[in-house]
Amino acid sequence: ATIEVEEGQSVLDAALRQGIYIPHACGHGLCGTCKVQVCDGEVDHGAANPFALMDFERDEGKALACCATLLSDATIEADIEDDPDARVIPVRDFHTTVSRIETLTPTIKAFWLKLDGPIDFQAGQYVQIALPGVEGGRPFSIANSPQQVSSSGEIEINVRIVAGGAGTAYLHEQLKVGDALTVSGPYGRFFV
Repeated sequence: ATIEVEEGQSVLDAALRQGIYIPHACGHGLCGTCKVQVCDGEVDHGAANPFALMDFERDEGKALACCATLLSDATIEADIEDDPDARVIPVRDFHTTVSRIETLTPTIKAFWLKLDGPIDFQAGQYVQIALPGVEGGRPFSIANSPQQVSSSGEIEINVRIVAGGAGTAYLHEQLKVGDALTVSGPYGRFFV
């Protein structure tokens, strides 16, 4: 498959947004799950951790798709296990408005986010939420079913507050009904 990659866009983000799945986990160059082979062309390795992508691997043309950006046209190979139950759903951005917040336990809140358009996903997938003043997106599983989301236009996320966690602290302590959040997804291959 041939895809377009924007300047500064990671190989992984470009692939996911164009319906090509590359295995990944951390998304920050730390785990090595998204290791690919650059067969032709050049990439900037970005923030790839030297333990996740060792010097000899870089010399062999390996790269981490989550933080590699293109310096030229490139040909890349990735090991992808075919899962016949996995649907090809390109990742998209959604603008949302917080429509409801409910306290479920002393440490867990449920948030309903009204989407600006329909999201297609498999039960078990997750979204990344961009939070003001918090570096990097935060992943949260979609708690309601695709059928519920389809009929209501809202996704539900359940968030446990994490001591010292900037993302969960923002959600628990600052986010209010009516606030806007940007969400991207769907992500993940853990699904029903």
